[in-house]
Amino acid sequence: MSAECIMGPKRKSSKPRNIKYNNQKLVLSLFRYAERISVSEIAEQAGLSKTTITKIVGDFLEKGLIVSAGKGESTEEGGKKPELFSFNPTYQYSLVVNLIRSCASVFLMDLTSHLIDQIQLRDSIVPEDYGGMVQLAAHAIRDLLKNSGLDLSRISGIIVMGDGILDVKNGTIRYSVHHQWPRNLPICQDLARALQTDVPVYIENNSALVGYSDLLDPENQPFNTIVHLTVGAHTGGCVLKKHELVHGFNGFMGEFGHIIVDPHSNLTCMCGSKGCFEVMAAPRNVFRNAESWKDEYPDSPVTEALHNGDLTMQVIFDASNLGDTFACRLMDEVIRWFCVLIRTIMIANDPEKIIIGGEYQHAGRYFLETLRSMVASTPFFRTGADLPIAYAKDSREIAYLTGASYYLCRKYIDNDHLYD
Repeated sequence: MSAECIMGPKRKSSKPRNIKYNNQKLVLSLFRYAERISVSEIAEQAGLSKTTITKIVGDFLEKGLIVSAGKGESTEEGGKKPELFSFNPTYQYSLVVNLIRSCASVFLMDLTSHLIDQIQLRDSIVPEDYGGMVQLAAHAIRDLLKNSGLDLSRISGIIVMGDGILDVKNGTIRYSVHHQWPRNLPICQDLARALQTDVPVYIENNSALVGYSDLLDPENQPFNTIVHLTVGAHTGGCVLKKHELVHGFNGFMGEFGHIIVDPHSNLTCMCGSKGCFEVMAAPRNVFRNAESWKDEYPDSPVTEALHNGDLTMQVIFDASNLGDTFACRLMDEVIRWFCVLIRTIMIANDPEKIIIGGEYQHAGRYFLETLRSMVASTPFFRTGADLPIAYAKDSREIAYLTGASYYLCRKYIDNDHLYD
């Protein structure tokens, strides 16, 4: 496998070729999000001329990346019905290899992130057997392709979803959090060798790919810097600048869970520090607080759920949105840690939008309104009072596959296949 396949595309210059490339990426994202769309609609949403869009659409049609999708409705003034176009999902396919032990799987996707088939790996993985895992993933890929009547020539790329500290540039797992593996494992090279293929193999953090799916939402197109937080039992995230993932030098970018938000806490994080955001905001800590404070709120639905053994975060969310004092106190405690984290992110990254995903994207009105108010509660941070803080639209399970598929589609363009 060539170094370019592992390391990704060359840095683009600011030449006219790069302008065309950026326009194609923008138009591609609109096709990926819309079921059917016309040249006029693309031009309006992309802020480009109809002439430019017509040329891009023509190129995509010639290569088979998009297809004609019939006629749209006439305008109120009447006139010719516009021709509509849609993404060609079977132009190429992609493979997503998820190595997270709790949900380890290999997925075959089409270009619109539709799941074709999958094979579960988690019951077959031996935690310390890295070499066996690579062979297992390669075998699953061959089975998926065989079952679908495809071969590797129809695959635009393979992406490995990992956790921990990754060297994305060189396709290496520097430190795996959930596997007992050695450090600095060349996973992209090893998987390509096991498959005996020159299909590009990439690696990305699973939380980064969840955030990457935000780029498909037209509402996010105007923002140059977006921070996505995925918060639940574990915390991850990513920074998106100019519609690209920011990786940093050592692979720590997006590891927001390991920012210390309470230096006085005795709760120890898996990273070895105490008071990290991940342990302070985790549902298990919320439940721990609920158990400690329940006697003060005997009539709360949260206390009732505790007694019945069916307390969930959704019970707390729902009760807080109805004004329950106990639930609001539990939420206020978590919101404190979110506030510290978001203010730190504001100083470090100065984002134009923050998106919250994972468990807390279902928290509802009380959490979000209180968080926005608390973040802007001091004169210094009131300057950023208009910072949009919003919930993710898709579940993590959907978002990471959508993000991974879109990531590979973009990489396919990055490697100049659409310029040939």
